[in-house]
Amino acid sequence: MVKSINALEKEFRQITPNSFSQWQLGKPVMPGGVIKGAYWNYPYPIYAKRAEDCYVWDLDGRRYLDFANHHTTTILGHSHPGVLKAVQKEVQKGLGLGMPTTLEAEMATEICSRFKSIDRVRFTNSGTEATLHVTRLVKALTGKVKVAKFEGAYHGSHDALEVSVFPPIDKAGPDDAPSSVAAWKGMAVGSEENVVVLPYNQPESVELILKEHQHEIAAVFYDGKPGIYDVPVEFTRFLRKLTKELGIIMVMDEIVSFRVGYSGYQGICGVEPDLTTFGKIVGGGLPVGAIGGKAKYMDVFDNTQGAPLVGQSGSFSGNSLTLAAGLATLRGLTPEVYQHLEELRPKLHNGLLDVFERFKIPCKVVSQGNTVSFYITDQPVTDFRSAAIVPDTELHGRLTLALLLKGHLIHGGLGMTISAPMAVKHLDDFLGALSEVLQEQD
Repeated sequence: MVKSINALEKEFRQITPNSFSQWQLGKPVMPGGVIKGAYWNYPYPIYAKRAEDCYVWDLDGRRYLDFANHHTTTILGHSHPGVLKAVQKEVQKGLGLGMPTTLEAEMATEICSRFKSIDRVRFTNSGTEATLHVTRLVKALTGKVKVAKFEGAYHGSHDALEVSVFPPIDKAGPDDAPSSVAAWKGMAVGSEENVVVLPYNQPESVELILKEHQHEIAAVFYDGKPGIYDVPVEFTRFLRKLTKELGIIMVMDEIVSFRVGYSGYQGICGVEPDLTTFGKIVGGGLPVGAIGGKAKYMDVFDNTQGAPLVGQSGSFSGNSLTLAAGLATLRGLTPEVYQHLEELRPKLHNGLLDVFERFKIPCKVVSQGNTVSFYITDQPVTDFRSAAIVPDTELHGRLTLALLLKGHLIHGGLGMTISAPMAVKHLDDFLGALSEVLQEQD
């Protein structure tokens, strides 16, 4: 049942010599040989040569059906003609213009038209920057020094929120009252003390914790984890209702979850948060972040009448290339495209269940919109802890590498994402490959 990790890594090394050589070239000049830490899923990185539709090719000419989609970003597929055309048009006008362009209002209008909760939009360079500025906004507006977030949720790499993202279970505290655990050494002293950590799927505990800290918490940051954890929409509705009752600002993180529906996950749940953060798909494949929300909150950033309560800017925030790519992506993400993606999801969801059942391997599948996750376990996966203690992560790792060798690219943590160019035949190919690797032996 699935080749050993030694056999898989040996085969990986044999078929990716050019990626290995490129990795060696990078090691003397970059920590770990790579430019950032998000590439480390295999014995060494696979280097991309090009990408188109739902495929990506590596330096060795191998083609992969891409379920990772640049960390969930390329929902229309790679090198979408409309996105490329929009970027090429802007490139001809110049780079680094340093002044506003007409694209700003067009992009902001597009976002506002999709989200009932949004009156105003500001752009940043990343999702991390978006959540950083929102953290400052809510603290400045309320005069409160703490924020709340959910255990296992990642809202960017800054000290105010990178707490209890992947805490060691032995340091995480009770499951109904999680401890605040800093993600890394070197974070600002006391960072974790200003973050109240909440448990997913435990409404009674969430209510008790928020009521206890009601007068200290400026905002609750919330990522519903659709397609990653099994969190019912009722829990999101409960949280919106509770934060309103307690007078606590609700910030909905749609950096990943925007991709599951035309109006994001909040549209699926039928809630209106006070503020929303964006990234990923709103940049169409280029670096991006954005903040949207009610005017009474967003106007805190307004500097046209003098110094704002909170400053927010950046040399490349809302640059013309990003706005062009993002606008073309959103305009291409029609209700019909989302319907197509939604129709494919049950095929993948049920197909995974069928394959694992055939091989008598316990498996839980979670899906929403166009995102699907599978866990090698017979227990529900409803939060960080249930995902972290899955009994056979080793088998999952072998499966990921074995599938890569068959030409299928999946990454852990953000689920498998279906892109617009995919069709039933692509999912059939993947499920066939999964069946093959589950019966292979050294």
